[in-house]
Formats: sequence, C-alpha cells, structure tokens
Amino acid sequence: MLDGLFLGWALHNASREKGELAGHRAAHVADDTRSRLEAMQFDLDRLLMINEALWAILKEQHGYTDEDLISRISEIDLRDGKLDGKVEKQGPIQCPTCGRKNKSSRAACLYCATPINRDVFKR
Repeated sequence: MLDGLFLGWALHNASREKGELAGHRAAHVADDTRSRLEAMQFDLDRLLMINEALWAILKEQHGYTDEDLISRISEIDLRDGKLDGKVEKQGPIQCPTCGRKNKSSRAACLYCATPINRDVFKR
C-alpha cells in the first residue's frame, strides 16, 4: 500500500515539475518573441524614416511629386492584377544551367550550385 502511495506521490510530483518546466519554457519563448518583435518594429520604423528621407531628396533634387510616387506604387501593386497593397510573389526560379526549378529565395541552385540571378524586389 505504501508503495502505491509513494508511486502516486512521485508521479504527481513529476507531473507538477514537468508542468513547471513547460511553463518556464513558454515564458522564455514569449520573452524571446517579444524581444524579436521589438527589434523588428525598430527596424521597420528606421526603414520608414530612411524611405521618407530618400523621397524628400528625390523631390527636392529631381522634382518628383507625391502623385508620381502614388502612380508608381499603384503600377507596381497592379503587376499581379490586384490592387491590394501587396507585392507580387515570385514563383520558383529555373536554374540557367541545369534547368531545374528552385525556390525564389535561393541564391544558388540546390542541384548544381550555379548562382541564380533573381529580382531583388521579388518576394
């Protein structure tokens, strides 16, 4: 009988410790995710500021207007046939050497290692 009680107590303790460990892991993952999100927000804010500065230079030194920018944004947005505020996603890229298809994110062919020239603005 005591063996059964001890086993039950041991299982209960192990289960509680496992739950606490999972809770600590979840808290660590949440903290890491929060830190990464804050870093991404910082990067985004910085990129917006850089874009605004570059646009101001282009307007001042080359005479472009906000209407020029809006028109070009709409033109790029409509490349996929939808005015939805999203850039057209690029599908697989064919390797110029072996002809096999590769993910658009690859810098070199997965099969023959040939560098793949891709549009840097495609996603």
